[in-house]
Amino acid sequence: MSRSTVMFAVSTPQEAGPIEAAKVAHIAKVLDAQLELVHCVFDSHATQQSEFAPERTEEQIQKLVFEAQSALEHLADQFRSLGVPTKFSVRWDHPAHAGIVRQVLRHTPRLLIAQSSPHEPLARALLSHTDRSLIETCPSPLLLLKTRRPYSVPPLLIAAVDPGHAHDKPAALDEHILETASLFTEALSGKLLVFHARTPWEEALRVDPQLRDLPEYQDEDFHRDYLDRVDASVVDLAERHGLTPEQVHVEDGHAAALLPHYAATINADIVVMGAVSRSRLRRLLIGHTAERVLDALPSDILIVKPPGFQTSVHVDSPHLVHASLELPSP
Repeated sequence: MSRSTVMFAVSTPQEAGPIEAAKVAHIAKVLDAQLELVHCVFDSHATQQSEFAPERTEEQIQKLVFEAQSALEHLADQFRSLGVPTKFSVRWDHPAHAGIVRQVLRHTPRLLIAQSSPHEPLARALLSHTDRSLIETCPSPLLLLKTRRPYSVPPLLIAAVDPGHAHDKPAALDEHILETASLFTEALSGKLLVFHARTPWEEALRVDPQLRDLPEYQDEDFHRDYLDRVDASVVDLAERHGLTPEQVHVEDGHAAALLPHYAATINADIVVMGAVSRSRLRRLLIGHTAERVLDALPSDILIVKPPGFQTSVHVDSPHLVHASLELPSP
């Protein structure tokens, strides 16, 4: 049986710090996977061919690709020194997220890891355009390294679920989130908790037609029944994946505020979330709530797609160069 692959998308080889490298190496080891580094390089000026000197254009592209390959080869040697079998590829492609996804489609890694773009210390930790585009289009599970701190021993993971599907999330996605979170937790010898932000009762009364016209004397009974039903649905979901009620945490409120606060309170290392389909845009998008959560989370983030997800990125790049310029390592 061939060895599975963990892919690490490197935005700038020189920026893969020791903590990020240690995380990537550890994950590849516990998954018993070969590591593949992938880096996309592109310069629009170099592609402006002249009919009088097309060989000059190819020389410029080749120079840029070889420079990137040299930097990536140095990083690959660092991972090999950590005992991780490592190969690498430099792709001439643009935009970067599309080139990365095309490499995912070619090699079908078990996991894609991407280092979230660094930000100024005083700026909000907003995800970059490349981060968001990878979340929207990457068909494999995607781990965004959002923090520059080592994982705890043992690492603590949170699976964020929404069994009420308040944001049009497919029912199968919650199962897939917990399946992926459980496998990842087991591989890391970590601890897993399940989190759900329950719609507040006052808001449920406004939006649910069956609850809106309740007589006042029934309000308290229905309120208690509502709380019990939501709790039971999350516990049932967790138990189907071998988790106990003690591993379930339900709070009343909105996930955009509650999940980042909960993750910070317990010092979570990784939060596992699902991406949400928005049919009106005919593509996969994270919802506004999830978007705010992702920006605010003080942890790394593992994004899971619905079963059967099809990316909008085509496997063939529009930026065609000579095959010799696509330089996978030996």
